[in-house]
This record gives sequence, C-alpha cells and structure tokens, in this order.
Amino acid sequence: MSAWQRNACALATLALGVLLAVLLNSAPARALSAPTPWDGVNPFDCTVQDAGQGTTVPDPGADPYCVRFDKTNQNVTQLGLVDFLSKEPARVAAAVPKCFYYQEDHWRGSLIQSDQQTVVYEFYGHYFFNKATGDGGVWVTGLTVAGRTFDPRTLPGFPPQWDAYFGPGTGGVISHNDVPVDPSCVATASNPAAPVYAATQLASPTQLAAPSQTVPGCANASGRVNRTGLGPLKLGASEGRVLAMLGSPQSMARGLLRFCLIRGGSLLVGERGRHPQTAFLSTTSRAFVLRGASGRIVAVGATGRSLRAAFPRAKPLLRLGRTEIVQVAGASSPAKRGRVIAAVVGGHVAYLGAYEPTAIRTTRELAAYLRTPA
Repeated sequence: MSAWQRNACALATLALGVLLAVLLNSAPARALSAPTPWDGVNPFDCTVQDAGQGTTVPDPGADPYCVRFDKTNQNVTQLGLVDFLSKEPARVAAAVPKCFYYQEDHWRGSLIQSDQQTVVYEFYGHYFFNKATGDGGVWVTGLTVAGRTFDPRTLPGFPPQWDAYFGPGTGGVISHNDVPVDPSCVATASNPAAPVYAATQLASPTQLAAPSQTVPGCANASGRVNRTGLGPLKLGASEGRVLAMLGSPQSMARGLLRFCLIRGGSLLVGERGRHPQTAFLSTTSRAFVLRGASGRIVAVGATGRSLRAAFPRAKPLLRLGRTEIVQVAGASSPAKRGRVIAAVVGGHVAYLGAYEPTAIRTTRELAAYLRTPA
C-alpha cells in the first residue's frame, strides 16, 4: 500500500468514525417509539446562522439555535484536519445548552486542499434535537469515499433498526423519546408565540418517503446568464451564500454541487479554494437566459443558429464528444471577470454556464467541470 493510500484510509476512517459517533449519539437505546424517516428539512422556525469554518455566529443566544458549518478544510498537508478537530469542542459546547438545535454542515477531507483529485471523503449532514419532545434526527447525502458512493449501513455498529431509512450515499432518520426531555423546554414549546414546533409533526411515515425517493426540495432560481454568474448566483460566492439561496444540494461529488430547480432542469455549482467559492456554474433550465445582440433571447433548447445570430462574435472553445462548447462573452474582458459559455449538442443549446478564468485557468480544468453538466 502506498503512502497516499495509507493516508487516505486513515483520513476516511477518522471522518466516518466521527459520523458514526453522531449517528449513535441519536440511536434509540431506550426509545419508546420506532424511528421514522427524515429528509433533513429544518423542523424549526429559525434563521440558519452561517459560522463558516469558525465557531461563532452573530446571535449565539438564539434558541432555536440553527447553524451552518463549512467543514471542507480537513486536509493533511496544511494541517486543516488538526484545525477542524480543535474547533469541534466549542461547536458542541454552544449546542448543548439549547432546547432546540438544528445544524447543517458540509464535510470534505483531502490530502491536499487545492487538489480535488486527492479528496478522500465528502458528505452533507443535517442534525437536530428537540428537548421538548425528546426527538433527535440525522440526515446525510452525497456520502462518498475516494470519489465513490458509500453506503453508511456498512459502517461497523450502524443501528440495524435504521437500515430501512438509509441507502447508498444518503438517508435520514428521527429517533423518538431518546433525547432527554427538559421541562423548561416543554414550557417554552407550549407557548403559542414560541418560534418552534415539534419535529414529530414532520416524522409521520405517511409524510416522508423512503430514502431512495427522498430528496431536498428543489430551488427557486432564475434570471440572466452573464459574466457575473447565473441570475442571483454569483461567481466568487461562498458556499454558505449558495446554500442560503438554494438549500441543500440534491447530490455532490468533489466540489460539484447539483441542485434541482422547481421550474425544471438542474443547476451545477463548481467550487474552488481553501474556503470554497463558486468558480463554475451551469444549468439545463430554461428559467435562465442569455441576452444577445439586438436584445435577442437565447435559452436552453434554442437552435445553434439562433445562438450565433444573437452572439455573432461567439467562438468555439473546445469539443467534448458531440458537445461543442462555445464562448459567447467575456473573451476581451479583464481577467477578473467571468466568461459565459453555451453547450451545443445536435444543433441545439443543451446548457448554459459561466466560469471564473482566474480560478479555472485552462481548457483542461474547464473540461473537468463540463464533463459533469447540470
């Protein structure tokens, strides 16, 4: 076994061990009710505060205490994993006193932070507890190890009563009557003005589908495609900003986040950097449009002829099999500005996108994103 493989195995084992600890901390050791599925939707009426890679938020006294963490800096070469582990006790300490707690986080472990090819494990997790009802939940999606989907049920010690609620790469469950009930939290929840409602209201098996059918709600996004990004989504935006606008991704792999859209189609967000920022965006949705010469509008499904008429200065950028990538804007702009692209397949526009040339410097790097179109 090579040194890289030994480090990868050690890193993956550590991360999955932490994940399993989270799962088992909610396991129904004395539960009076059977577990029920959960799709990761926030059960509380609260603002999710973005702590990034730190430990503090603007309103630490909030209860419900709802927080988002960026845990993608778990690398070996820059001691990011050490930094991550050093911050976990403070994060836990902030949560323990609360009556109502909800957390979102994005985990990514790699050997070299800037090299996506060395990513060892990755997943999104959502967790909550409710001390008024005794409920706690865990949901994960996009769980991969060495770039391959990983089934959490194969982890040693995984609760067998949860098997029906998990599958390859994803799943979620609520454990009932296992979190210690706090009388003061019960009193708070009984107040009609309290910004909280019982998570058991979301836990009915008739309301939630099995994991294979359960995906986060699709995002509502639309707008123009230009050198700044796609509609409200901007190149250079932090991951926290993207998640605040779109919610949890439908899937992810090595810095590529995929979201479904309520108007049809999907959207792909590619991230780069130590603190993940948006470097690439593409969409198959007709809710996003290009505005070209003389105000002509081009959307997914338009003919290649219409694209060329709207953008007479467009130029071929690269070809991937039957897909021709055309750069329609940004070629003569300053380096810090984004570039707009369109993919033409079979004489029609298949998807639109934008990318940041200071982060994606070569056509080879761009092709790596384009091979996974939205």
